[in-house]
Amino acid sequence: MTLLGVYGVATRSNLIKKIIMLNVMGDAINMLFILIGYRLVYPVFPPIYEKHLTVEEFLSRAVDPVPQALVLTAVVIGMAMNILLATYAIQFYRLHGTIDARDMAEIMRGERE
Repeated sequence: MTLLGVYGVATRSNLIKKIIMLNVMGDAINMLFILIGYRLVYPVFPPIYEKHLTVEEFLSRAVDPVPQALVLTAVVIGMAMNILLATYAIQFYRLHGTIDARDMAEIMRGERE
């Protein structure tokens, strides 16, 4: 999925499609982190310590909470990034009437208005 996102960002000229592909890349990386933190040992315990477990038993069976926290933080940052990029795309469309990246580059270079 990460390669799909990179391909979409590199080949699409529509800014909205580029934003969507950036979101796909972020989701793929988040899934990778969740996969890294997953531990397949039965029974899987939530990362909450209970008194009837020994510390060694708890540590051997509990999932790692750090990747979960990182993914949660990345989701919030990704949402803020998507809102900001969508706002920029909408504002650029209002000012110039296009959301094509090639046209945007021409406008920024001063070749077109």
